[in-house]
Amino acid sequence: MPKNKSCVNGAHQEDADLLVDTDFIQNSLNNDGRIVISSTGSIQDEQNDVLINHSEPVDRYFGVYILFYFLGMATLLPWNFFITANGYWMYKLRDLNTTSSGNASHLSPLQLGFTSYLCVTSLVPSTVVLVLNAFVGHKFSFKLRIAGGLFGVVLLFTFTTALVELDTDPWQMYFYFITLVSAFFINVVSSIFQGGVCGLAGKFPIGYVNAVISGQALGGIFASLANIVSIAVGASPTQSAFLYFMAADFTLVLSFCLYMALSSTNFFVFYSHCERTPSNQSDSLKESDLVEDQEDEVLIINTGISYRRIIVQIWPYLFSIMLVYVVTLSLFPAVSVLIRSSSYGQGFLWNDIYFTPVACFLLMSIGDYIGRTSAGIIPMPSNVKMWTCILSVMRLAFIPLMIMCNAQPRFHLPVLIPNDAGFVLVMALFAFSNGYLSVIPFAQAPRCVEKEEQETASSLMAAGLGIGLAVGGALSSVIVRIL
Repeated sequence: MPKNKSCVNGAHQEDADLLVDTDFIQNSLNNDGRIVISSTGSIQDEQNDVLINHSEPVDRYFGVYILFYFLGMATLLPWNFFITANGYWMYKLRDLNTTSSGNASHLSPLQLGFTSYLCVTSLVPSTVVLVLNAFVGHKFSFKLRIAGGLFGVVLLFTFTTALVELDTDPWQMYFYFITLVSAFFINVVSSIFQGGVCGLAGKFPIGYVNAVISGQALGGIFASLANIVSIAVGASPTQSAFLYFMAADFTLVLSFCLYMALSSTNFFVFYSHCERTPSNQSDSLKESDLVEDQEDEVLIINTGISYRRIIVQIWPYLFSIMLVYVVTLSLFPAVSVLIRSSSYGQGFLWNDIYFTPVACFLLMSIGDYIGRTSAGIIPMPSNVKMWTCILSVMRLAFIPLMIMCNAQPRFHLPVLIPNDAGFVLVMALFAFSNGYLSVIPFAQAPRCVEKEEQETASSLMAAGLGIGLAVGGALSSVIVRIL
């Protein structure tokens, strides 16, 4: 049976005796979601009418490719900016009865638990939305999910920016809960947006999928650099955070404008509408009519999407992406943000101020980006599925390694890797492996299924990622408590 690999309205020939007329397919859809195709005979006699050549449009100036980079950045930008602004949260949630705003030996209960609670309130709703998107997202247009979701993220993140300039000390506890609730809704809307982007990218050539994935890592680098620059300005924590969050607002608005401008280009429309849609014409043929009228062999093709069949095809990649992010979120940022320089408190700028922004957040972002880029350069082994699963399981070793580093405060476990170089090495490998093993599953999964199933496969992968994030976020709270 031939498998359609093209989106043009023509025929894809795997057998010299079988030509498929797409108009005939559309007009032969029955109520069961099946298509009856008559082979040989009259169809062959009309092959000149069946074969229609269409040239694929060109992505002029790589505009759509750049758009997917920005969309990838925007999908995780709120999360990246929330977790990277550690100094700001430590200042807002400091113990008001002391002069210290974030000393490792004296973190207030709000400071100590904020990052892990932020992970839970952000990632649990994200998981629910991404799972729902995999099953019902296709019922809503890409424009509604992407443009509407991104617009909602802009509005909600603007509210977060407005809170920066308010004096929240008199109502610190309320600020704590308002921030977590705000993160909850931002991630709900952001996940709708992310699910739409992942589903849309799966319909484009593989390079555009890589653009989204690399854009996510680039967003982390942007957030880390913006945080370092805001600290280097020397302004107060609130002034630095205001400039920092404004940079995120500007990037989100720019991404929204680029999508609205480029989503109408020929190249974008060609791939985003690259799917079969059943015709509702009154003269559509029924299967029984075809069986009676045609003496030729009749082939029945099932056009319904089977989630079970797709999961069977992509399960190694689903398993891999879930495990990768279970490990990543169980350690980053909840545990890694607590790791201090061995010379902390001795008055050096690097050890006291820049160690966490650089050695934790910037190194994670850069290593992640290099890993994602390397996935397209390093040759793939013959059994990619098995290779991906094995590497994902090996990443479990990072959990004890990170726990052994100098995370403070700690009450139960000893520090076995006290020096800065040891932590930097662990963090670099941790970041690179995260990036490398993020690209392969997302890039390979849509290639395991038929063209009409690629959007669903990509959405299922996004749901798997969300599950990994939620489980990892929940584990991070446990790990922090056993230190």
